[in-house]
Amino acid sequence: MLGSPNRMRKKKKFILTFPKELVREPWNYNLITRFDIIPNIVAGTISEDSAILGYEFDGDDAKVEEAVAYLREKGVQVEETEDEIQL
Repeated sequence: MLGSPNRMRKKKKFILTFPKELVREPWNYNLITRFDIIPNIVAGTISEDSAILGYEFDGDDAKVEEAVAYLREKGVQVEETEDEIQL
């Protein structure tokens, strides 16, 4: 359940790079339904060859880590950052 008060929750920032063949996948939907996290796109750029999106993930730490592993398995480049995201 989103917003569960008994879990360790923290917003984490990521820059995700999607290759062309993955750009049209329903990533937000998958992250919400599979991992019970709240993905928030805070910046982005999309070209013919890729999409680079700045995300904040809000959710249980373990679920966020599972989501990051899932994205990497699917071929998304994931870089965690503590800096302000500007693309």
